[in-house]
Amino acid sequence: MTNKQRQLATLFSASLCLSCISAKPINATPAQYLPTEARWCVAQGCIDLEIPKTYEQYVLGLSNRPALGPWRGMWFRFAEPRVVAFNMYKCAPLDLVFIRNGKVVEVKANQSPCLKLPCPQIIPIEPVDEVIELEAGRAAALGIKAGSPAIPKLD
Repeated sequence: MTNKQRQLATLFSASLCLSCISAKPINATPAQYLPTEARWCVAQGCIDLEIPKTYEQYVLGLSNRPALGPWRGMWFRFAEPRVVAFNMYKCAPLDLVFIRNGKVVEVKANQSPCLKLPCPQIIPIEPVDEVIELEAGRAAALGIKAGSPAIPKLD
């Protein structure tokens, strides 16, 4: 991770990590589609991952997007482990995979969309340095659970 990316991640994490919320009305904000720049390979295949890089990309996350599909996800990376909080404002149902030091620490599966603010916060049981969002139900289908290795690779 470059120094600029570290600074962005630190700035981003100074406030709560809100993956699917924005200061302006979200329905006025078009969905973002980022290029896939990484892959997380598991026994059944590889998941293509979008990587937000700017504060705005982190904040918008997967808002206003249809379901991801079984082999696509979004990978949030942080310079160092920290407590993060996500919400599901105008997101399709998702699994949130919380990772620290290359291992899954927790999976918050089948998170339902939130259509009206304020939305409940989704917070892992311990600080993490990565979060991967997957289509709802994929973590269980792929056998991803606490203790599973999680080492995505940049393309």
